[in-house]
Amino acid sequence: MIEVGNIVTLENGQEYLLLEQLEKDAKTYVYAVGVLEDETPTDEFLIFEAMKSGEEEFLKNVNDKELYDTLIEEFKDIVADKVVNGDFDDVEFDSENYEGEEEAN
Repeated sequence: MIEVGNIVTLENGQEYLLLEQLEKDAKTYVYAVGVLEDETPTDEFLIFEAMKSGEEEFLKNVNDKELYDTLIEEFKDIVADKVVNGDFDDVEFDSENYEGEEEAN
């Protein structure tokens, strides 16, 4: 099912975690990150157009550079709005895996 938070497997076997979606010009677009077999995110981010054919759902890469650039800016705005609105406040931080600087006393 094409829904934010789900991991989908493409026909080529690659898996992607669906991070965000938006509607534009009566089409649904999904921002996704590639994941490894153990569901670890990679550094490969893509935008797909979500499509339906009968009962089947599938994802098609957005290859048009102008459209891609427009969509990436809109996805950035969506995420920024969520940060400002506190939508990520419930996200737990795993300090055991954090390799940042320690807080000065």
